[in-house]
This record gives sequence, C-alpha cells and structure tokens, in this order.
Amino acid sequence: MINFRAPRGFQGHSNRRLKVYVDLENACGGSIQVQQNQKQIQRTILRIRECFTTQVTYSVGPNAISTCPELIWDWSFARFLPARGIDGADLALLAAIKSEPFRQGMDKLILVSGDHIFADEVSALTAIGIHTTVISQQHALSTQLLKAAIDIQYLPEFSQPETERRTA
Repeated sequence: MINFRAPRGFQGHSNRRLKVYVDLENACGGSIQVQQNQKQIQRTILRIRECFTTQVTYSVGPNAISTCPELIWDWSFARFLPARGIDGADLALLAAIKSEPFRQGMDKLILVSGDHIFADEVSALTAIGIHTTVISQQHALSTQLLKAAIDIQYLPEFSQPETERRTA
C-alpha cells in the first residue's frame, strides 16, 4: 500500500479541495488485474479521503467490470465513468478533468495513472498554478507525465501476467 503524503502546501487548508481521478486499470496493472488489486488502490484513496475534502472519479472498461462486478459497490463513494473501446477509460477521465472548473489556490489534482495521454492536461493545470500529484506504478509512469506533474508518488508493483505487462 502506498504511504500517501499530502501534496506540498496542502496540509492544514481545509477550504481547499482535492480532486482525485483514478485510472483503475492502469493503477492495478491491467484490466485482468483489477479484481486482484482494486481493494489495495481503494484503501489508498480512502486514506486520502480521510484527510481532505475530496472528490473521487474513477473509470474502467467493460472487461474489468465483467471480471470484477463488485467494483460498482466497492467504489460507491466515487463517481464512476463507464468506458468503452481502446483507451476508453483514459479518454473518459481526460474529458472529466478538462471539463472541471479548477480554481487556482483552492483546488489540487491527484491523478492515479501513469499514461502519457494525461501529460498535456496535467502540464496545463500545473502552468496555471494547480498543484498536480501523479500516483503510479514506477514501471508504468510515462516520461511525459513524470515531467508534467509537480509531485510523483509510487504505488507498489503488482505482479502481472506477461500478456498484460506494458510500458508507458
């Protein structure tokens, strides 16, 4: 389990909101690993929620839902964005982040993913003064996203079947 550290400058500011976006398939190490690893990711998110006023949004594709239907109940504290197709979960989360009215000095973003598709938006938010934290497995963190975020934290490495092992 990740030992979550509050983003720098965030402690003691109860009027600030933390917006968390979770690419659950990426965080778990692939869609077929969601059933095995989602509870550990969930515990991390719940620990974050204990400390801050937090809005959590997550997305997975139909394969993860079919192998782990309890996701809908296990993550009832969060907004679920259904997804379909290649990169469907990424695109659903990216659209949600882009449509969010972030307020400089009030809002912080935590993205639980390592996918490069988020790099431009994270970079744009960072440029306007939104503190951005990326939480990812080290092997799954793209170079673009690593450079875009202000703060990086690593999830534990989950074992993965060889057919699911990919680099970002």
